[in-house]
Amino acid sequence: MKYSVITFGCRVNQADSLRIEEGLLARGGVAAPPSDADLVIVNTCSVTASADQGARQTISRVASDNPSARVVVTGCYASRRPEEVATLPSVVRVVGNDEKDRFFKTTAERFGDGDGACGATIAPGVAGRTAFTLRVQTGCDERCSYCIIPTTRGAGRSVPVDQVLREVDRVAAAGFKEIAITGVQLGSYGRDLQPASSLLSLVRALALSSIDVTFRISSLEPMDCTPD
Repeated sequence: MKYSVITFGCRVNQADSLRIEEGLLARGGVAAPPSDADLVIVNTCSVTASADQGARQTISRVASDNPSARVVVTGCYASRRPEEVATLPSVVRVVGNDEKDRFFKTTAERFGDGDGACGATIAPGVAGRTAFTLRVQTGCDERCSYCIIPTTRGAGRSVPVDQVLREVDRVAAAGFKEIAITGVQLGSYGRDLQPASSLLSLVRALALSSIDVTFRISSLEPMDCTPD
């Protein structure tokens, strides 16, 4: 199965897309341009009206250039306006942020028909990547009147420190020398965990680990919401 992943928006979406692509590769998927892909994943942003419009235009262009492609749409626009997104051309499934991780674990099995090289992973250099973006937190507990994030991403949720360390070790073993730690509201990291933790505790744990990579901390910030 040939696939293409188109990503709009923030670093959190970029991290989610890496996870999606890794699952596709592990089930034998082969990266291809949207015009030649069997399956196109569009990971959308919805922070502005222009972001929604950009996603619609991209989906329409994919349908026009590659009528046989099956388009799966996820991300914040898909979470906010699923009925609207479902009417777009060639869209076969709309996947909200809440079900993104669960759904894409089996995406290739649902839409693919090849055996492929089971166990393949995202590696340095694939699609020009030199750093791995790792999401350790998502959602936000603040209710700013101008921001859609709490609606599309839900309440703040953190990945436990030990799980982050295991994932960092796996990514480093794949050959990455730089990892960008990201989240929607990183300052709130760990508040929801039992026992509670903090971003400082996570940073200390990363610093004390023997994993030979460079870390960057990159929280959600204003973006132009253009596809990557």
